Amino acid sequence: MNIVVDLQILYALTGAIYNIVSIVRVRLGRRSLSATNPYLGIIIMAAVAAVTLSQPYLHGAIYLVGWSFLVVFIGLGPVTAHFKAIRQADSLHLYASPLAAYLAFGINALGVTFGCIGIVMAFSGLLNG
Repeated sequence: MNIVVDLQILYALTGAIYNIVSIVRVRLGRRSLSATNPYLGIIIMAAVAAVTLSQPYLHGAIYLVGWSFLVVFIGLGPVTAHFKAIRQADSLHLYASPLAAYLAFGINALGVTFGCIGIVMAFSGLLNG
């Protein structure tokens, strides 16, 4: 597998772990890590993994279309929401801590970055090499 695909899978795993920790915290009576629904977050990370693992099939068509959608969806959704919460400090109360907000932003910003790199590499034929 290509390093970019590996990084995309690592993003999906990291995002899923963040959401699982959030679920566990709630079950223990503590605050969720963020205002994002962690169950929806896990579903999104499963979609990221599925799209990423589709890369070798159908000449990467599912991968290209899927990641193009995911980059827009995650970029305009979670990345923007977490960034606004950090930038407008009054929204940080929605997170378990400022660190949780920065982690949520960083995880998703890296995921979008890896997605964009994968799209460019797939278009140029470098991802299959």
